[in-house]
Amino acid sequence: MDQFTRSDLKQLIDTTQEPLVSIYMPTYRSGREVQQNSTRFKNLLKGAREKLADYGLDEVQITELLSEASTLESNDDWWEHQSDGLAIFFASDRFVCYRVPFKFEELVFVGSHYYIRPVIQLLQGDGRFYVLAVSQNRVRLLAGSHYSIEELEPDQLPSDLQSALNIDEYTSTLQQHSTGGPNTAKNIVFHGHGAADMDQQKKDEILQYFHHIDTAIQKYFGNEKSPLVFAGVDYLFPLFKSTCHYKYLLEEPVTGNPDELTAEQLHSQTWPVVESFFTRDCQTALEYYNESAASDTSTCDLGKTIRAAKQGAVNTLLLAEDKQHWGEYKEQDGSITTCDERMVSDELLNYAAVQTLITGGTVFSLPGHSIPSGESAAVLRFPVS
Repeated sequence: MDQFTRSDLKQLIDTTQEPLVSIYMPTYRSGREVQQNSTRFKNLLKGAREKLADYGLDEVQITELLSEASTLESNDDWWEHQSDGLAIFFASDRFVCYRVPFKFEELVFVGSHYYIRPVIQLLQGDGRFYVLAVSQNRVRLLAGSHYSIEELEPDQLPSDLQSALNIDEYTSTLQQHSTGGPNTAKNIVFHGHGAADMDQQKKDEILQYFHHIDTAIQKYFGNEKSPLVFAGVDYLFPLFKSTCHYKYLLEEPVTGNPDELTAEQLHSQTWPVVESFFTRDCQTALEYYNESAASDTSTCDLGKTIRAAKQGAVNTLLLAEDKQHWGEYKEQDGSITTCDERMVSDELLNYAAVQTLITGGTVFSLPGHSIPSGESAAVLRFPVS
């Protein structure tokens, strides 16, 4: 899986060299269906070729623009190492792809900006969260979404307490429980009734261990803002919390010995914890819109929303995740016309999202039934005509 961050999103919305090509597709991780990945991609590239021709490029220009993407068609090894969805963005001097735990609908978009609405969801509601599963025998960092989870391999993340403290044999008597054989690090399991049972030396050892873990995940996360859930025996969470500098560590841990849980079992236990976190910001934004709906600092008119976004007036934009609005925005009078997707036109909800993000606004994707107009709603920083 590839990490998609807010920095990546900013690079996408800041790219202005056109034409810009966006391709989304669902992918298979394993099984016989993996063979469908490359076939699906070939068909989408064919669609991109047709759209580029409609955009006005000749055959030579199209072949050159698609050259790097075309090399993936026959790369069987690459297609066998996918997540649940694939997002590809490219231009004449840029080619990036993200394998993410999110099943996209198939889409090919060619325009003056990238199609970013699906990846916005990776940075909010139904998007990414992390699980840090810790015992003294094992450390795992996993990334998940509503639909799936997989283990990551950050640089410098210690594999266990023994490697973190750089000792050959860990012999602390932290209410050790031996699973057989001598009390080596590999067969000691955390037990106890709480941190109060530990003497200071034992606490210091655990805190040092957690400092190593915190350093590694901080380096890996960078500017990430996705929630992190701690999974471990209950009395370790306060100790980890005291060492953790990641601002988005959730207050509710998953308690128990995580060594006994598969990635899928961790997912089933952590999703209920993060789901409320994800929906909270969306619900707050929707409530804020409803409170201001009768004022001149809110609108559910898409044309007015785009005009406001281009003026830097949109503070919060709510978009129906299951809707698209193909058409054209007229700069001269700020009006919009609706067109068929097959025509050379823009997806105006995406255009509104791009303009909002460029000027520092926030964009949320919600089910259409949650939005009063069924399509879009915006809270403005100041009134616009």
